[in-house]
Amino acid sequence: MRLLPHFYEVFKKAGYVSAALEKSIAEKKQKQLEYESDCGQVAYLLVNNMDIPQYVDRNWAELGFTAFDCYREYELSSTKGGHAMRGDNFITNLLPDYGLCPQARFCVAGLPQNKELFEKCKNSDEKVLTVGTFYPGITENYFKRLGILADIIKIAGSSELLPSHCDVDVIFDIVETGSALKENGLVIYEETMPIKTKILVSKAAYKYDANIAKMIEVIRNATK
Repeated sequence: MRLLPHFYEVFKKAGYVSAALEKSIAEKKQKQLEYESDCGQVAYLLVNNMDIPQYVDRNWAELGFTAFDCYREYELSSTKGGHAMRGDNFITNLLPDYGLCPQARFCVAGLPQNKELFEKCKNSDEKVLTVGTFYPGITENYFKRLGILADIIKIAGSSELLPSHCDVDVIFDIVETGSALKENGLVIYEETMPIKTKILVSKAAYKYDANIAKMIEVIRNATK
């Protein structure tokens, strides 16, 4: 929920004020998960960032404000049955990147003594690099582009521990200040891509609901 105050300010600028949500943000209490705007035109649903793409993709919500790591990882994940690509029902380019994570970027990191191994793997397929990450889809795409053979291990958190205590060569994770890496004896090998923050829009809602198209225009004009 740490991006919630910034996300809300975008909608507030567009006129979709919710006094109750503002109070909750100010008091840092988000036990209530649904708020209505004072104008009655918007219902704010507070859900986990990783779930937002699914809400929009399945038309459970018309708009969703989230970050690149969440919606791209969702797009790259496959359904259990037909391995179909997800994300077919949301649009990411109707509104700009709002730059709410200016320092955040994906990085490859590891122990200082393992950097030479990482560099060698760029030019040779003799070694399979073991990579720990919370983002297996994005990670797999990245290492494929580099031409590195990688064994991707999905973990839920505390990735900084893996190079020192597990059979993991590098981690692929989001870094902001880099302090967590430093405190755990790790260094950045490569910075890969910045983390964008965007409003996802349901294709169906945008096509069939004139109010959604109007809202998009209002937000666009208010945040130029």
